[in-house]
Amino acid sequence: KKHFERLSSLLNKTTAFGDKIYMGGDTDEETNFIEPTVLMDVTPDSPVMSEEIFGPILPIITFDNIDEVVKVINNKPKPLGLYIFSYNRKNIDFILKNTSAGGTSINDTILHYMHLNLPFGGINNSGFGRTHGEAGFKAFSNQRSILKQSRLSPMKLLYPPYTDRVKKMIKLLMKYI
Repeated sequence: KKHFERLSSLLNKTTAFGDKIYMGGDTDEETNFIEPTVLMDVTPDSPVMSEEIFGPILPIITFDNIDEVVKVINNKPKPLGLYIFSYNRKNIDFILKNTSAGGTSINDTILHYMHLNLPFGGINNSGFGRTHGEAGFKAFSNQRSILKQSRLSPMKLLYPPYTDRVKKMIKLLMKYI
Protein backbone atom coordinates (compact mmCIF):
# COMPACT_ATOMS: atom_id res chain seq x y z
CA LYS A 1 0.00 0.00 0.00
CA LYS A 2 2.76 2.47 0.98
CA HIS A 3 4.72 1.69 -2.17
CA PHE A 4 1.60 2.22 -4.32
CA GLU A 5 0.99 5.56 -2.59
CA ARG A 6 4.61 6.63 -3.08
CA LEU A 7 4.56 5.80 -6.80
CA SER A 8 1.11 7.36 -7.36
CA SER A 9 2.28 10.52 -5.63
CA LEU A 10 5.44 10.52 -7.74
CA LEU A 11 3.36 10.22 -10.94
CA ASN A 12 1.17 13.14 -9.83
CA LYS A 13 4.17 15.31 -8.94
CA THR A 14 6.05 14.55 -12.13
CA THR A 15 3.08 15.26 -14.42
CA ALA A 16 2.38 18.52 -12.53
CA PHE A 17 6.05 19.35 -13.11
CA GLY A 18 5.50 19.03 -16.87
CA ASP A 19 6.55 15.47 -17.67
CA LYS A 20 4.19 13.89 -20.20
CA ILE A 21 2.66 10.43 -19.93
CA TYR A 22 3.38 8.85 -23.30
CA MET A 23 1.63 5.60 -22.43
CA GLY A 24 0.08 3.99 -19.36
CA GLY A 25 -0.30 6.00 -16.20
CA ASP A 26 -3.57 4.55 -14.91
CA THR A 27 -3.70 3.57 -11.25
CA ASP A 28 -6.21 1.62 -9.15
CA GLU A 29 -6.02 2.35 -5.43
CA GLU A 30 -8.32 -0.56 -4.56
CA THR A 31 -5.93 -3.14 -6.06
CA ASN A 32 -2.71 -1.07 -5.68
CA PHE A 33 -2.22 -1.43 -9.43
CA ILE A 34 -0.09 0.95 -11.47
CA GLU A 35 -0.16 0.48 -15.21
CA PRO A 36 3.29 0.30 -16.83
CA THR A 37 4.00 3.95 -17.63
CA VAL A 38 6.40 5.65 -20.03
CA LEU A 39 7.12 9.33 -19.36
CA MET A 40 8.43 11.71 -22.04
CA ASP A 41 9.82 15.27 -21.93
CA VAL A 42 11.47 14.38 -18.62
CA THR A 43 14.27 16.67 -17.43
CA PRO A 44 17.06 15.78 -14.99
CA ASP A 45 15.47 17.97 -12.29
CA SER A 46 12.07 16.26 -12.61
CA PRO A 47 10.60 14.77 -9.40
CA VAL A 48 10.69 11.30 -10.99
CA MET A 49 14.48 11.64 -11.31
CA SER A 50 14.97 12.47 -7.61
CA GLU A 51 14.78 8.90 -6.27
CA GLU A 52 14.98 5.30 -7.36
CA ILE A 53 11.57 4.26 -8.65
CA PHE A 54 11.31 0.47 -8.08
CA GLY A 55 8.07 0.33 -10.03
CA PRO A 56 6.52 0.28 -13.51
CA ILE A 57 7.48 3.86 -14.39
CA LEU A 58 10.06 4.52 -17.10
CA PRO A 59 11.19 8.14 -17.49
CA ILE A 60 12.78 8.98 -20.85
CA ILE A 61 15.29 11.83 -21.05
CA THR A 62 16.63 12.82 -24.46
CA PHE A 63 20.08 14.30 -24.98
CA ASP A 64 21.87 16.16 -27.75
CA ASN A 65 25.34 14.80 -26.97
CA ILE A 66 27.02 12.05 -24.98
CA ASP A 67 28.78 14.47 -22.61
CA GLU A 68 25.36 15.63 -21.35
CA VAL A 69 24.42 12.03 -20.58
CA VAL A 70 27.49 11.45 -18.43
CA LYS A 71 27.09 14.82 -16.69
CA VAL A 72 23.48 14.06 -15.70
CA ILE A 73 24.36 10.56 -14.46
CA ASN A 74 27.32 11.81 -12.42
CA ASN A 75 25.32 14.69 -10.88
CA LYS A 76 22.93 12.21 -9.25
CA PRO A 77 23.60 9.56 -6.58
CA LYS A 78 25.04 6.37 -8.07
CA PRO A 79 22.18 4.26 -9.45
CA LEU A 80 21.46 0.63 -8.69
CA GLY A 81 21.15 0.00 -12.43
CA LEU A 82 22.35 1.90 -15.47
CA TYR A 83 20.70 0.99 -18.77
CA ILE A 84 22.43 2.05 -21.98
CA PHE A 85 20.47 1.73 -25.20
CA SER A 86 22.91 2.16 -28.07
CA TYR A 87 24.72 0.21 -30.77
CA ASN A 88 27.47 2.82 -31.00
CA ARG A 89 30.49 1.12 -29.39
CA LYS A 90 32.28 4.44 -28.87
CA ASN A 91 29.33 5.92 -26.94
CA ILE A 92 28.85 2.75 -24.88
CA ASP A 93 32.54 2.67 -23.91
CA PHE A 94 32.48 6.38 -23.05
CA ILE A 95 29.52 5.96 -20.71
CA LEU A 96 31.00 2.84 -19.09
CA LYS A 97 34.38 4.51 -18.49
CA ASN A 98 32.95 7.75 -17.11
CA THR A 99 30.11 6.58 -14.85
CA SER A 100 29.56 4.25 -11.92
CA ALA A 101 26.52 2.12 -11.05
CA GLY A 102 25.66 -1.02 -9.14
CA GLY A 103 25.27 -2.81 -12.46
CA THR A 104 24.95 -1.86 -16.11
CA SER A 105 22.93 -3.41 -18.92
CA ILE A 106 23.37 -2.57 -22.58
CA ASN A 107 20.23 -2.72 -24.73
CA ASP A 108 18.27 -4.50 -21.99
CA THR A 109 16.79 -3.86 -18.54
CA ILE A 110 15.70 -7.18 -17.04
CA LEU A 111 18.27 -9.81 -18.01
CA HIS A 112 20.96 -8.41 -15.71
CA TYR A 113 18.82 -9.14 -12.66
CA MET A 114 17.57 -12.47 -14.00
CA HIS A 115 21.03 -13.84 -14.85
CA LEU A 116 21.89 -15.93 -11.81
CA ASN A 117 25.65 -15.80 -12.37
CA LEU A 118 25.92 -12.01 -12.68
CA PRO A 119 26.37 -10.20 -9.36
CA PHE A 120 23.43 -7.90 -8.66
CA GLY A 121 23.55 -5.09 -6.13
CA GLY A 122 24.01 -1.40 -5.53
CA ILE A 123 26.84 0.96 -4.76
CA ASN A 124 26.90 3.84 -2.25
CA ASN A 125 23.35 5.25 -1.82
CA SER A 126 21.72 2.59 -3.98
CA GLY A 127 22.74 -0.24 -1.66
CA PHE A 128 25.65 -2.48 -0.92
CA GLY A 129 26.57 -6.12 -1.28
CA ARG A 130 25.71 -8.49 -4.06
CA THR A 131 23.26 -11.30 -4.69
CA HIS A 132 23.46 -14.09 -7.28
CA GLY A 133 26.30 -16.42 -8.24
CA GLU A 134 29.68 -16.59 -6.56
CA ALA A 135 29.55 -12.91 -5.55
CA GLY A 136 26.22 -13.47 -3.77
CA PHE A 137 27.56 -16.55 -2.01
CA LYS A 138 30.57 -14.58 -0.79
CA ALA A 139 28.43 -11.60 0.26
CA PHE A 140 26.27 -13.78 2.49
CA SER A 141 29.11 -15.92 3.83
CA ASN A 142 31.79 -15.30 6.40
CA GLN A 143 35.24 -16.35 5.28
CA ARG A 144 36.92 -16.87 8.62
CA SER A 145 40.69 -16.58 8.87
CA ILE A 146 42.47 -18.76 11.42
CA LEU A 147 46.20 -18.62 12.14
CA LYS A 148 47.81 -21.14 14.45
CA GLN A 149 51.40 -20.53 15.45
CA SER A 150 53.65 -23.58 15.78
CA ARG A 151 55.64 -24.12 18.97
CA LEU A 152 58.80 -24.36 16.88
CA SER A 153 58.20 -21.22 14.83
CA PRO A 154 61.20 -18.98 14.05
CA MET A 155 58.78 -16.05 14.46
CA LYS A 156 59.22 -16.36 18.23
CA LEU A 157 62.68 -14.85 17.74
CA LEU A 158 60.97 -11.54 16.95
CA TYR A 159 59.28 -11.18 20.32
CA PRO A 160 60.78 -10.37 23.73
CA PRO A 161 62.29 -11.46 25.97
CA TYR A 162 65.49 -11.49 23.94
CA THR A 163 67.78 -14.06 25.50
CA ASP A 164 71.53 -14.00 24.92
CA ARG A 165 71.08 -16.86 22.46
CA VAL A 166 68.49 -14.89 20.45
CA LYS A 167 70.71 -11.78 20.45
CA LYS A 168 73.63 -13.83 19.06
CA MET A 169 71.40 -15.28 16.32
CA ILE A 170 70.18 -11.81 15.34
CA LYS A 171 73.77 -10.48 15.17
CA LEU A 172 74.73 -13.41 12.98
CA LEU A 173 71.77 -12.81 10.66
CA MET A 174 72.53 -9.09 10.42
CA LYS A 175 75.92 -9.86 8.87
CA TYR A 176 74.19 -11.45 5.89
CA ILE A 177 71.43 -8.90 5.38
